[in-house]
Amino acid sequence: MDRAEWRASVRDGKALLEDLTGQPVVGYRAPEWSLRGPAAGWWRDLPELGFRYDSSRAPLAVIGDPGWPRRPHLLTEGLWELPPPVLWSGPPRSPLWGWGLRVLPFSLVRRELEALASEDAGTPLTLHPWELDEGQPELPGAPFGHRFAHSAGLKGHGTHLRDLFAGFRLTTLEAWVAER
Repeated sequence: MDRAEWRASVRDGKALLEDLTGQPVVGYRAPEWSLRGPAAGWWRDLPELGFRYDSSRAPLAVIGDPGWPRRPHLLTEGLWELPPPVLWSGPPRSPLWGWGLRVLPFSLVRRELEALASEDAGTPLTLHPWELDEGQPELPGAPFGHRFAHSAGLKGHGTHLRDLFAGFRLTTLEAWVAER
């Protein structure tokens, strides 16, 4: 879609969510990390659309740019970028969400999350509801990468998450931004 279509889609989606929940929507994350390539600068429209933070700029190749900052930072006055967590001991660099959270060694992930917590890094922890469904259907016809990302490490993931996050003080991204 072009920029005008994207703006209309974001504006309408935000309005619908606010109508359904009765709460303001202040954060944005582009589907499939799609604010890259020709759309890399579209985040500049987010403050005008009513957002206070974005989490669309993944500091990883393929879905983003490894040169992008790995820690929260102001993009423009009032708009924070809260990049998703990345294990940076690569190559290969790996996401600390989705399949990365499910298949990387527990001690490695825990150590990186502890480092982020000690920095009060405002790190978004991405969890898709389907990741807690061990019996979800396979994705027939999908490329290997998509099948892997959607199925690797699902068995016991709920218990794994409880153990992984034990002892951490978690908060919402909205609260983290409001404190700044």
